[in-house]
Amino acid sequence: MTISVFSVIMSIVCSSIILFAASFLVSHSGKVRWGLIFLILGLGFIRLLLPVEIRVAREVPEDTIYPQLYALAQKEWFAGLTIGEMLLIIWCIGLLVLFFVFLKNVKEIREVTERSVPAVAGDRLFELCEKAKAELGYAGKVRVAVTREMDTAVSVGVFAPNILIPKETLEFEDPELCGVLKHELTHYLRGDIGKQRLLNAMECLFWWNPVVHYLKGCMENMMELECDEKACSGMTEEDRRAYLRAITKTLRAGKRKGPKLGMGYWKNTPKAFLERRFLEVLCPEERHSNGTTYTLAIACMILFYMSYSFIIQPAFMPEELEESEVTSVRTMEGRESESEFLIRLPDGNYLYVSDLLGDKVIKESDIQKTPYSELPVFIDIGEGD
Repeated sequence: MTISVFSVIMSIVCSSIILFAASFLVSHSGKVRWGLIFLILGLGFIRLLLPVEIRVAREVPEDTIYPQLYALAQKEWFAGLTIGEMLLIIWCIGLLVLFFVFLKNVKEIREVTERSVPAVAGDRLFELCEKAKAELGYAGKVRVAVTREMDTAVSVGVFAPNILIPKETLEFEDPELCGVLKHELTHYLRGDIGKQRLLNAMECLFWWNPVVHYLKGCMENMMELECDEKACSGMTEEDRRAYLRAITKTLRAGKRKGPKLGMGYWKNTPKAFLERRFLEVLCPEERHSNGTTYTLAIACMILFYMSYSFIIQPAFMPEELEESEVTSVRTMEGRESESEFLIRLPDGNYLYVSDLLGDKVIKESDIQKTPYSELPVFIDIGEGD
C-alpha cells in the first residue's frame, strides 16, 4: 500500500460522500439506530485517515479537469510556495484559529458556571430537580444553578451533571420547569455534551468542508430528538404538552445571550425541525427494524470497500511539465534507445513514455521492483535527487 497526492484527494472525496450519506440518513430517514450512524461515521473517518492506495486498485484516467487542477496546484504563488502548499498552510491557520475560539468558549462557559447560584435543599428548583432525577431513575448528584447570563436552559457537564437555568425560567409552572430539568439531565445521561465536543473538534479540523458543518447540525438535531424521546418516556399527555409549552416559552424569550457550548433549548431551530420535534413528542415515531438496519450496514461496508478499489489520476501531464522543466537526465547502462523513457513526477510516481506504447503512470513501488538494467531512460522533473 502506498500514499500519493491522488489517494489523498480520493480519501477526502470518498469520506465526504460517506459523511453526507450519514447526515442525509439522520435528517430524512426518520429514527435510525445509533449503531448504524456510528458505523457510517466510523467508516467515513477511517476512509479519511487512511488515504492509502492498494495494489488491486484500478487507475481511472481523467483527461479534462484533473490535469489542469493538478498543474494549478504545482504553480508557484508566493515566496516560492506552490498553490497546493499555500492551501495547506491556510488549512492549518484556520484550524488554529477555530481551536483557539473553541478553547475560549470552554473558558467562557466555565466562568459562567462559576458565577451561577446553585440551588440548595428546600428550594423549589432543587425539589423539582429531585423529582426529575427520580423519574429518570438517576440517583447521583446534580448541580443545578441559576444564571442571569443566559436566556435558555443548558446542560454543560461532560463528566458530572451541571445544569444552568436562566432566572426567567423560574417563572415556568412546575410541570414545565420539571420538563426542562428532565431534558437537560437527559442530555448528560446520554453523553450528548461529550458528543458535541467531538463534533466541535471535527468542525475545527475540517472547517473547509461544508459536509462536516452539515453533519454537525444534523447530529445535534438527532440528539435533541433522542433526548426528547427519553425525557418524555412515561409522561402523560398533559405532561408532554407542558414539556412542549416550556420549549415554546424558551423560544419566545428575548435573545440576550445563548450558550456557545452545551446542549439545551436552541432558538435558531428551523421551523421544519421544530414541527418535527413537536410531532414526535406527541406521536413518537418507531425506529427502523433490525432487518433494515442490517441491510443498510452491509451496503455501507460494501461501498466502503469499493471506494478503495479505484483511484482517479490525470490521464496526461499538463503543459507545465514539459521538457523545459527537466532538471536532470541520465541514461541507464546498456540502454541506447531513447524512444522510451521514464519521467519522475513531483508526487513520487513515474510517467512511462514510449513511441509504441504511449503514456502510462507507474507507481514508485513498481519502479523499485524492476531490475536496474531493464529500466528505460530516466528523466527527473521533481525537485532533484
